[in-house]
Amino acid sequence: MYAVVTLQDSDEVMVVASNWLSTDKKQSYWPPFRSPEKCIEAVQNRVKPETGGKTWEKLNISFHKEYVSFDKAKEGQKEITEQKERSFQLATGFPGMLKRQRFESTQEMSKNPLLTTPSTSRKSADDNDDLLQMLRDIKSTVQENSAMLKKLLKDNTASEAPSSTSLPTKDIKTSLNLPLATFEDVVKTEMELSNATTRQKYVKYLSRLGGFGAKDVIKNIMQRVISDDLAMEFNWQGRGEKKAFSKLILTDVIRDAASKHSVLRVACEAEIKNYLWYTVDRIGRKRP
Repeated sequence: MYAVVTLQDSDEVMVVASNWLSTDKKQSYWPPFRSPEKCIEAVQNRVKPETGGKTWEKLNISFHKEYVSFDKAKEGQKEITEQKERSFQLATGFPGMLKRQRFESTQEMSKNPLLTTPSTSRKSADDNDDLLQMLRDIKSTVQENSAMLKKLLKDNTASEAPSSTSLPTKDIKTSLNLPLATFEDVVKTEMELSNATTRQKYVKYLSRLGGFGAKDVIKNIMQRVISDDLAMEFNWQGRGEKKAFSKLILTDVIRDAASKHSVLRVACEAEIKNYLWYTVDRIGRKRP
């Protein structure tokens, strides 16, 4: 048997083996594997939730339904995910407005073929343009409000924020070891991220930083993750005397956090490379 559940920390809809569930179905064991393929294989084979005799960590879940086969469970996962997306669209309103407008327009044309004249098509296009312009205005207002909020937060925390040349303390709000300032911090964080529960905490926290577009999202995350002085010691592939940022578990965490804002893997990696590449310029601007 297989079950479809929602991980409460990340709000992801996942398929798990039924024998991983707790008796009250409020928790589930979760494999510590980094490879998604290995996790899927563990689910399909309904392996015993332990590695080397050590029991896996448990995650808090919301149970949905059980299925007799893995394929049926995957179909159920897809349906529940789509339901959540539709609920979000209904809550925001705008996607529903666009769909309703297209539906009503199609209904009118099916009743009266004369409505398909060029003048009516232009009118429909004008209506769409007006709606799109309204959405652009709303987005612009949100961006302005977000910028003002960021400035206020920055002004209030400027005296407490660690500089790139100092050793930053632990993040007070999250108790996470960020931003990283030394290689010792990197080693310690990599060990913490081998735990699935801790990894989800990092993903959840970093995904809340937000941003507009891939560049802004990655910049906000990288600024919170690593100091500029330490970033100087890394590049993407580890060429020369520098360390490979791409090989860190932390990089997978950044990808997962960025994906919450629809940043594709390719775009995420490109922006991380750019951020590391321009570290010298950022330090130069900060120091007299």
